[in-house]
Formats: sequence, C-alpha cells, structure tokens
Amino acid sequence: MLDYYTAVAEKETGFWVGLPVATGQMVSRAEWLCLMNDDPDHFQLVTLTEEDLTGYSLAVEDAVERAVFVTWSDEELH
Repeated sequence: MLDYYTAVAEKETGFWVGLPVATGQMVSRAEWLCLMNDDPDHFQLVTLTEEDLTGYSLAVEDAVERAVFVTWSDEELH
C-alpha cells in the first residue's frame, strides 16, 4: 500500500508549485500502476523523503515510494 498525495505542477517545467499534500488515504501499488498506464501525466509514483514533503531536514533520510496525483497549473478538473 502507498500513501496517496496530490500535487500541483507547472505544465511547462514539470516542477511542483508547492509541497505534495497528503490525502490521508492509501492505495494499492498494483491499482496505481494500472492508473499510471492509462494516464501517466496525472498518476505518478514518486520516491520522496520526509524533507521533500515538509521542507524540513530530518536526521533519517529514508526515501519512500508514494502515489501522487498531479494536477497541472493550467488545468481545471471537473
């Protein structure tokens, strides 16, 4: 199971506009891979540290794979 996050990214650069936001939900890795196959622009697997998620450096820098749904800054979801 993967922690599920959302993020907004700039379409031109692909860089996140802010830190990913935790949804408080989890999703199976297999399910997320299926979603990625259908829509890789929005459904992404990203390896992040706690510093990547909070902006603060912690003593332990374990990187963990997380499910991230990306909304592009120029896009409106319905």
